[in-house]
Amino acid sequence: MFKRDYFMRQIEQMTQVLHRILFNKEHIPLADAQQLLDEASRHLLGLNVRSLQALSSKDILELLSYHGNLDTAKAMVIGDMFVGHGDLLRQHEQMDGAYHAYVKSLDLLLHLSLSPEVSPRDDENVEVAARIQTSLDRLKAWIVPEDMKRLLFAHYEKQGDYAKAEDVLFHYMEDHPDQSEFLRQGVAFYKTLLNTEEKLLEAGNFSTEEAAESLRRVQQKLDSF
Repeated sequence: MFKRDYFMRQIEQMTQVLHRILFNKEHIPLADAQQLLDEASRHLLGLNVRSLQALSSKDILELLSYHGNLDTAKAMVIGDMFVGHGDLLRQHEQMDGAYHAYVKSLDLLLHLSLSPEVSPRDDENVEVAARIQTSLDRLKAWIVPEDMKRLLFAHYEKQGDYAKAEDVLFHYMEDHPDQSEFLRQGVAFYKTLLNTEEKLLEAGNFSTEEAAESLRRVQQKLDSF
């Protein structure tokens, strides 16, 4: 309980400026809102939003690590900030910039979810997963990049959300029918599920029968290469 209370206080303190910006985004000029976002960004990592967005997600998480411990609260707030920046740009019809801001948020949060510091059993995991869904909702009108689909598959597998993992896998197969590497990953995924307890499969909206049938389909597709 203490860990979660401390974690939530961190989130609350670091999002005060961000919430103020986003709540008033319809009433303040873009340049002023951008300046406030840059101030919030510098407070988090000493960089403005665009400089922060130019870094890889792995680099951002490395900068947020102190003595081997990742500050997951700050990482989530940075994800929120990217989404807020995207909302701000979209409101001013800068759609390309909005798209890249949403993609950056999703990429950062997926890397955070897949890091060893975040376990499906941790309190932080619920917060990370919710933010990933927010970023996905923002991207519904756009195409999610190929590399992010791979991360999303791994995220759902780690979460034990096997039905969603399969959805990503089959959509990927439809969009990229010439790539066998991900099919091999799919084969390994279903073989793992065949050795997973039925109650865990049920929790992930899946079953042994579905895993066996999907394994047959993916293996058949792979054998055709």
